Amino acid sequence: MTLNRIIMGVIGFFAIYLAACSDAPQIEVYTIPAEPAPPESWDLATPFGPEKARFSISEGLIGSANVSMTVLQGDGGGMLGNVNRWRGQLGLEPVEEKDLEDLLKPVEALGEEARLVDFTGTSKRSQLEERLIGVIAPQGELTWFYKLMGTPDLVEKSQEGFLGYLPDWR
Repeated sequence: MTLNRIIMGVIGFFAIYLAACSDAPQIEVYTIPAEPAPPESWDLATPFGPEKARFSISEGLIGSANVSMTVLQGDGGGMLGNVNRWRGQLGLEPVEEKDLEDLLKPVEALGEEARLVDFTGTSKRSQLEERLIGVIAPQGELTWFYKLMGTPDLVEKSQEGFLGYLPDWR
């Protein structure tokens, strides 16, 4: 009788073991897509103030530039206010609302309302000639601000990479 119980116990154990193994849950693996890499010439820099991200570009005799992204609630001060703030950084006079539309270019890759400005002036910070390409992209309850600013030759050389990276940069 004890042998029968042992045999039945072993058979029962294996039956339960096999039943448990056949319904083993599958492990599902999810991959979070990595943010696309910026252009190779960009070096990660420390964000300043409200910036979400910042990069620096330096190319010897051509000069240097900074690339930044800021995300603000609502309209972030509005199109006119931000365009005039950027113009002020380059020592340029503010524009009036009626003249604003002439300065704005669409950026279709960032949505219907995204606009680009391109200014050259004398930087209040460095007192050197600098060029600024800025993009303002309202999206829902947030507004995204992208800026490429530095020596005119380097900004010109970096413009294509900057504009190409924007749709992927979040």
